[in-house]
Amino acid sequence: MWIVDSGATLHVTPRKEFFTSYTSGDFGVLKMSNDGVSKVIGVGDVCLQTNMGMQLLLRGVKHAPDVRFNLISVQILDDGGYDNHFGSGKWKLTKGNLVVAKGEKNSKLYWTKALVAKDSVNAMDMEASLWHRRLSHISEKGLNCLAQKDVLQGLKSAELEKCSHCMAGKQTRVSFKKHPPSRKSELLQLVHSDVCGPLKVKSFSGALYFVIFIDDCSRKLWVYTLQRKDQVLERFKQFHALVERQSGKKLKRIRTDNGGEYCGPFDIYCKQHGIAHEKTPPKTP
Repeated sequence: MWIVDSGATLHVTPRKEFFTSYTSGDFGVLKMSNDGVSKVIGVGDVCLQTNMGMQLLLRGVKHAPDVRFNLISVQILDDGGYDNHFGSGKWKLTKGNLVVAKGEKNSKLYWTKALVAKDSVNAMDMEASLWHRRLSHISEKGLNCLAQKDVLQGLKSAELEKCSHCMAGKQTRVSFKKHPPSRKSELLQLVHSDVCGPLKVKSFSGALYFVIFIDDCSRKLWVYTLQRKDQVLERFKQFHALVERQSGKKLKRIRTDNGGEYCGPFDIYCKQHGIAHEKTPPKTP
């Protein structure tokens, strides 16, 4: 926990392990609010992971072991281009349109929760991440190019961490071949099946769905109406008996989507009769 102190002129912490860079020495004393003093034995940078998931770099943080709490100076944040908003017992830290951190008032003091991001030693991480988002998730190469031209205020170079939004945006669905394999050479080597519905208007028999079976070799189509989707297995059993008796051949493979009507009992039936069941990903050709 850190106190957001509008009266403090320095960032202060009693915890040496918080620092990502540190210089030890005699840096004088701090005057406390109770008229006491605390010796400063080191100074360095602390990088925080805020409760908004952002990195906030505090530069020139004083290490004073006798101080009881971690202090964030509102004045220094203000000098660094941040905007502090206080009101209704809430504190919000922003930079441009980006909300960096939030806190709440407790016992007349404003507190914020933050973790120490010790892996983020470089001071530029916060600024780089901010500009990366501002510029529609620009690449690290493009960000460095702009930084070298001194176009981006406060950023001299950039080393971006993995961005979950960029990773998600670059994901692609596994592609299908533009020219599928040739048709099967024999009847019932492969049958395709799918269910359509619910339809807006019921049939005369009260059906709202229908299931189709297409033989890959002949392209012959069979259509069965359904009142409910769970009747697919019943219709498949009828189809299975019909085509094997009429053709004298065995059904070897059926290809469907991953719909629930083709799972469970349908899978069990296929295994019992030695029929290979192929399933394609949802919403794909």
